[in-house]
Amino acid sequence: MRVYLSVDIEGINGIVHSSQTQPGEPGYERSVQLMHQETNAVIEGALAAGAAEVIVNDAHYDMRNLRPELLHPQAKLISGWQKPYSMVSGVDKQVDVACFVGYHSRAGTARGVLSHTYRAQVFYDVKLNGVSVGETGLNAALAGRFGVPIALITGDDVVCAEAAELIGPVALVPVKTALSRYAALFSPPCELLETLRTQTEKALSSRKSWQLFRPANRSTLTITFFDPAMADGAELLPEVQRTGAREVEFSHEDYAVVFKLMLAVGVIGSSRRDSFFS
Repeated sequence: MRVYLSVDIEGINGIVHSSQTQPGEPGYERSVQLMHQETNAVIEGALAAGAAEVIVNDAHYDMRNLRPELLHPQAKLISGWQKPYSMVSGVDKQVDVACFVGYHSRAGTARGVLSHTYRAQVFYDVKLNGVSVGETGLNAALAGRFGVPIALITGDDVVCAEAAELIGPVALVPVKTALSRYAALFSPPCELLETLRTQTEKALSSRKSWQLFRPANRSTLTITFFDPAMADGAELLPEVQRTGAREVEFSHEDYAVVFKLMLAVGVIGSSRRDSFFS
């Protein structure tokens, strides 16, 4: 079994503020330690379930947070930016199943800790075929495009509820309870890490619980920006249609093309205003 992990940081237990998530800011190094602990717990669970290979994709900020020497020695690491599929680079038809670790809720979600969708200061809302989605939905759809199901999602209780509603009865581990965008009730770390190990092993050992979130035959993405100037730049792409003062839309039969266009539009939008990566 070839297991793929996409690891973000906002959904890690112990993290509630953006200053904890960016290099050079107070608390960042501690956050990276917590990120490694939860990632390694999931890796251990995957190996216990019989994984022959575990591939970890660093999916936060500039995607150079996880360090090979601190990661479980049996895991491989994808690190760095720019990557073809960003948070889900490395997902392909050779992967059997994927897990999303440390994820957060979509932009505009009430109560979700550090909620945003890819470009926090660029994307006000992202809709896939008319439904508002966050990174969980966008990334699960790309995995589904390659036929890769989702076995496990971890993060705060809000993203877990979001995933259940969108993807179905996938295995979920809420590592903290959101109180507001910048506050949460944390789980006891030792208990949580053991829970992550055991729940990962259980989830990967039961294929019946895996959920394949396959995109439609023709997918349409609608993006609402914070600033009309961002839409001004995005509509320069020939595939992108301007549909409102702050809104653009684009469609394609291949969701992978839609996904890459979303990444490109995000880059253009961020050139109009300071923003941080996912």
